[in-house]
Amino acid sequence: MTDELFQKLESFTCRLYAPRETVSDVNELRYRVFCAKNGDVESHQLPPCKDCLRKHAMRANYQTALWRRCLMNNPECPEPTDSGWVVECVDGKDVLTVDWMTVAPAPSGVLELLACVCKKECVVDKCTCMQHGMKCTDMCKLKECANQSGEDDEDAPRFLNEADDDTNDECNEF
Repeated sequence: MTDELFQKLESFTCRLYAPRETVSDVNELRYRVFCAKNGDVESHQLPPCKDCLRKHAMRANYQTALWRRCLMNNPECPEPTDSGWVVECVDGKDVLTVDWMTVAPAPSGVLELLACVCKKECVVDKCTCMQHGMKCTDMCKLKECANQSGEDDEDAPRFLNEADDDTNDECNEF
């Protein structure tokens, strides 16, 4: 995908979320929408960040390329790992998963201020930190839960997928 094409996609995405705005940068629009609603906005109401939009466009472009070749005998297809997917080792098997983003969703100072309101325990279906793939912070209502970083991994990433750095010999490395 060329930079020019991505800029058009970004501008189009901005028009979808805010037709009256003249902004054509999704990160700028995210900030404006957030400020306009005084921070009282759900993440699904914001446009995707530039990094997520690019990854999504890469996956859509890859899928379209596969569809275009669907009637060919033995088509040559590029690797999906170059188009917004990653291979992860799950239970000893290589699994193709979506690579949602390559940068943090917000500056680390902002992420430290995020908090869930769990009362008894943090579980995936109720804890907003866990739902977004993050560790609970000191700002969370529960002062101790299984989803917090331990003292020994204080410098560990706050994102669950980044913290899973264990290599499994049963899986192939790509």
